[in-house]
Amino acid sequence: MPAQNVESQISVPVFRMLGSDPVRQYDNGLGTKKQKVVSLEPVYPESGGDADWINWYFGQLVEGECMEYAYVQAGQENSFTWNRMSKGYELQMPLIAKLRDEKKIKVETLAESGQWFRENYKTTPATSVTVTEDLKESNKKTVWFNSRYYRFNLLWQDNALRFRDIHVFDETLASDYLNEKATSSKCDYYALPIVDGFNWSTADDVAGLRFKAVINGREKCIEGGTPVVDDSNEGQLYISWPLVNIKGTMEFQVDANRVEIRLTGNNQVDWFLDLTTDPDAGLPFKKISSDRIDCNFKGMDYSVFLDGGTVSVPDKDVVFRIIPEEKSIGLSFSERKVND
Repeated sequence: MPAQNVESQISVPVFRMLGSDPVRQYDNGLGTKKQKVVSLEPVYPESGGDADWINWYFGQLVEGECMEYAYVQAGQENSFTWNRMSKGYELQMPLIAKLRDEKKIKVETLAESGQWFRENYKTTPATSVTVTEDLKESNKKTVWFNSRYYRFNLLWQDNALRFRDIHVFDETLASDYLNEKATSSKCDYYALPIVDGFNWSTADDVAGLRFKAVINGREKCIEGGTPVVDDSNEGQLYISWPLVNIKGTMEFQVDANRVEIRLTGNNQVDWFLDLTTDPDAGLPFKKISSDRIDCNFKGMDYSVFLDGGTVSVPDKDVVFRIIPEEKSIGLSFSERKVND
């Protein structure tokens, strides 16, 4: 959980380890309580032990838009022993050396990375992980965005788009283990969910905040082509998604505080975002107003505020619907207001 303020953060940078697959890791084990691993760890034969996956992963790491920096931790955790890790390790190390020699990556210890981070950032910067070309025949594409206030994940699949994940960060949310010791081998750590595509799904009923429109009198998923991602403006991420079943382009302007989504082009189509989930998922939503969504999770109140568009509950099958105002939706995640 990143802190929002210098006064509340610890003075040690914390890096996520393992090199998770940004497309497949999240959904692996969907409909169960356990998320399986798809990572750079060399013991996994379909990812870190597979030559095609390794080359794809490092290609996306080097070429993908990342805003401030991209990183991955190479090596193997736990005592798997050499027989299990040797194939993947011997595939990865020559590629890493090649990319290093080509000046495409820098190889350093975690301690050196931590020192570099502390010298360059006072608080957690906004970063992104981008995949616009997937493995083999897959047409999936994804963008992860993280700041000290929130994270989101967009997933393109079969030409359609959904927010697979949105979580708000709050430095005052206490870990279950802050005051009580852990008593099992399973530990759970949480942020504050707005969209939780893993925990709110079953194998057959996949949760998500989907992009839809009324086309020929029927509600349908919006379809489009390959998104273009641009991080050339410091602190901002711009995503442009050309559409195919309606005229226009869906544009995303993202920064550390908010997301603005706008449909451009000369069209009159009614479009919106619909959140659907497993009907039995324990959802955090307590009050849905026209300009905000109030939530409570693990005893903490939090909200998402709209500075463009309105929220409604159209029917029992939709948790909530966000409708644009003048073709635009704005979601703010950095406001901290006490619920009414």
